[in-house]
Amino acid sequence: MIKQQTWLDELRQQAIQEYSVLPLPKADKTQIKNWEFEALKLNENTQKIEKGIPTSISHLVNLKDENVIIIQDGVVVYQKLSVNFEGVIISSIQEAITHHEAQVKPYFGKVIPFQTNRLTALNLHYMNSGLFINIPKNKVIEQTLTVFFIQEKQSLMNHNLIVMNQGSQLKYIENYISQKNAIINLNTEVVIGENAQLDLATMAHLNSETVVYECKKTKIERNGRLVGSQGALSDGNVINENLVSLVGSGASAELKTVAISKHTQKQNLTIEIEHLAPYTEGNIVNHGISIDEAQLTFNGIGKIQRGMHGSNAQQSSRAMILSEGARADANPVLLIDEYDVKAGHAAGVGKIDEEQLYYLMSRGLSRREAETLIIHGFLMPFINEIKNEAIQNELMKLIQKKLETR
Repeated sequence: MIKQQTWLDELRQQAIQEYSVLPLPKADKTQIKNWEFEALKLNENTQKIEKGIPTSISHLVNLKDENVIIIQDGVVVYQKLSVNFEGVIISSIQEAITHHEAQVKPYFGKVIPFQTNRLTALNLHYMNSGLFINIPKNKVIEQTLTVFFIQEKQSLMNHNLIVMNQGSQLKYIENYISQKNAIINLNTEVVIGENAQLDLATMAHLNSETVVYECKKTKIERNGRLVGSQGALSDGNVINENLVSLVGSGASAELKTVAISKHTQKQNLTIEIEHLAPYTEGNIVNHGISIDEAQLTFNGIGKIQRGMHGSNAQQSSRAMILSEGARADANPVLLIDEYDVKAGHAAGVGKIDEEQLYYLMSRGLSRREAETLIIHGFLMPFINEIKNEAIQNELMKLIQKKLETR
């Protein structure tokens, strides 16, 4: 376990004392009571980890690439940043708490309090990995920062903190990769200041024997903006919560998720935007595929509190079922407590079009080739809406890899 300052020691101790009375995350239509979220494997010796680009991801990054950070079992094993990142604080969460306490303490554990649920409390207490990013006021970074979090020797209890100060801008891709069966618990706290913008993409491709809980929560101040893209492409069972609070007038968030569930996998994805200031905008777009005997659930939630006039909450969730035993659910929820607003939702779940399959197979394609082509056609309008080319390319690679292992 990471040795921390006194204030964090006390917070972590409080988290473990209270976690047993806290509820599990809410996962509509998915029974998670027997999932082994607490079967942790920790305190492995990570001091002998070799520095450099691990062979397991050498196909994803090479020495010529700039603005890359690799964290393996909590240890920064590789970092290469261009001069564009001068003045930016980027460090492991351990180093940040030790050397940048004044920048960390006001936010750490405030966006996602450990009392949120039992698993956020476990994450805080057993935290063994993570990254701190602090972008200074009015610092605009055009280049994309790519970070790889690799689990190899122990359960991954990862906790990130991203602080975008007033007027700053950043494009950021985080990748989660597991080498062995493990419990994966990921918490990311994001603060976007006034007039700041963060393009944040999360790509997860974790082992089929992993059990994953991910909670990402973002607080957005006046005229701040989040453009979020998420590739839920892991092979194990997943509970994912992507939550946004629009706390400043003119704040906005656009959250897009693409998910593929296969075999007997269960994925339950909650995407929520809460409007806590007037003239705020939230847009949720989800596209997913369920194959074999898998289960995929989208929970889209838009909340507009009383007095938050002029706000706009929109969402769309669509899922395709490719097998008789597969299941997909799209649950749109709008909780509106104000009259002078705009709000709307669309949801659809359907099977693959047999006429399209027949047409493609009559042209010489096998059934699997035809299905793959239809899947790409279903997902491409979603992918094309992602304006960041680096994020778009990474997502397409992961989708192709997931489909190839069917």
